[in-house]
Amino acid sequence: MVRMKFKDFEFPNNPLFIKTEMEQHMQESSVLSGESRVFRISDRATVIKADGCFWGENGADAAFRLKILMKSKKPGWLFLPDGGCCNVYLSSLNITEDAKKSCVSYSISFIEKSPAKRGNYHFGFTYAEEDENMFDIAFRCDKSVEKLMEINDFSNPFSVKKGDKVVLQ
Repeated sequence: MVRMKFKDFEFPNNPLFIKTEMEQHMQESSVLSGESRVFRISDRATVIKADGCFWGENGADAAFRLKILMKSKKPGWLFLPDGGCCNVYLSSLNITEDAKKSCVSYSISFIEKSPAKRGNYHFGFTYAEEDENMFDIAFRCDKSVEKLMEINDFSNPFSVKKGDKVVLQ
């Protein structure tokens, strides 16, 4: 098992508990037969919560580094002990220091950066967001890169700039 890591901060020891919350937005509607029909509208952002402790004289240093990351306001890659990874924002941090036990306890939450995969809403186009390339847009809009490159007039998948209109159909 690997250690949990966010951006350039590797946790000295893995959290005691890690909870991953994944959810889909569903809609239910009645049909003439008197039954109901349920269909998926969209994916919600994944939320990852963890609780743990930093032990020993380096615990306060580790907690301080997390406080600095909390203030950075930019997303980064979170690598989980099970091998999973996700591009996330650090959304909350609670730290409790216990000098008698030489322990710093923490509760931390992350929220996925790009939950904007389209559901059943079809606009026919989208606009490139900051730092996106055609691969990111294809993922976000549930389209193939090849199809988007065929439809649009970009020289390569990395020539997309923020605000560029990208035709999807």
